[in-house]
Amino acid sequence: MKILIVNWSWYPTGGDWTYIENLKRLYEEKGHEVIALSTQNPLNVKGNGNEYLVKSNNFKLLNENKTIVNSLKVIKNSIISSEALKQIDLILKEHDIKLAHLHNIHNYITPSIIWKLKNKGVKIVWTLHDYKIICPENSFVSNGKVCEKCITGNFYNCAINKCKKNSYAASFLAALDAYLYHSTNTYNKTDMFLCPSQFLLNKFKQFGFDESKLFLTNLCYDIGLIDDFLVRHAIQIKNSDVSAIKNKGDYILYVGRVEVIKGVKTLIDAVKGTHLKLKIAGSGTEIDNLINYLKVEDIRNVEILGFQNKDSVFDLTLNSKFVVCPSEWYENFPFSITESFLFSKPVVGADIGGIPELVKDGETGYLFEAGNAGDLREKLFKLWNDDLMIEQMGKNARKHAIDIFNFETHWKKLNAVLTNLNLNDN
Repeated sequence: MKILIVNWSWYPTGGDWTYIENLKRLYEEKGHEVIALSTQNPLNVKGNGNEYLVKSNNFKLLNENKTIVNSLKVIKNSIISSEALKQIDLILKEHDIKLAHLHNIHNYITPSIIWKLKNKGVKIVWTLHDYKIICPENSFVSNGKVCEKCITGNFYNCAINKCKKNSYAASFLAALDAYLYHSTNTYNKTDMFLCPSQFLLNKFKQFGFDESKLFLTNLCYDIGLIDDFLVRHAIQIKNSDVSAIKNKGDYILYVGRVEVIKGVKTLIDAVKGTHLKLKIAGSGTEIDNLINYLKVEDIRNVEILGFQNKDSVFDLTLNSKFVVCPSEWYENFPFSITESFLFSKPVVGADIGGIPELVKDGETGYLFEAGNAGDLREKLFKLWNDDLMIEQMGKNARKHAIDIFNFETHWKKLNAVLTNLNLNDN
């Protein structure tokens, strides 16, 4: 069967690409042929020639050369991409596509392609990596705080509150996009929405989406990627148990984007004035502010490392005491937790979004009230001072991750979706 995978990027951009790359491999291992539709970029992963590309909207160039013509062109293409529509016509002409698997397509590919796909009788599934369909800003965050004003369909709130990039123009555009595709029932043409977390599924159900079209699938991860790393570091793996990993770390680790909504400032406040050592790996808009904060407050037990490549992240995780996920927004399915678990590292996570579905309190880590530095500090010390608990929770975490992230478990869920859509399993 020929399957079309659509995503705005075709190169590593974060957790969404991690999953798409694994999904493509999984489809191909099961005998299906994958066609890709994405945007042009020099970083694109080279494929087998089945990639169809559109020019990406250059928002940076628009900001540097704001003219009425340029603005109208970008606005038009970010809501309805005529180039993407042409590529869909070409794909459907050259391939007998049975299934289209959508991912993050807004602003670049745009949901307008759904019209073409349905006219040709193509079945459509959509993996929901964020909340863009029901929240124009896409994360239920407005000016640094969780906000659900648009969940009733009143998308004008996005424009009024400048939710998108603190800009009236960007927020108005996002609201306009939402009104267009909801008023034309475009999303209703999707046959099935695949939800990585129960929390996300419940949010779409709360908005009014047909529950029969919402399917909990979690995500899959290439466990062998981490196991190969462990073997290269002479760590023995027996029956999927990394018993050779002992608690040799002397620091707590945060891995991810350094943004306000990620709760990194709260994490720093939690270790401020203690002997706990914290390392922060990642890039983002808050790095300069946090570096300045460390200087002003004379905080010396926190090290901000900046961007780290995958091997460096793995090495930092392997040698950490445990990992923290302090998010203050509705995280969906953070792969930073997945990778930590596979290294047999427990996680102290915020009790928000999909995090509690991964971090089982008292079993694979501890949960704390999101944004509460005092509660977080208490949980950090509780784990820091108990090496036996760290080891036991680490074992539980790895087993939990292997059980839910392995390819075959994920394929069973995907295959159930294909069966539901009357698509043959080849």
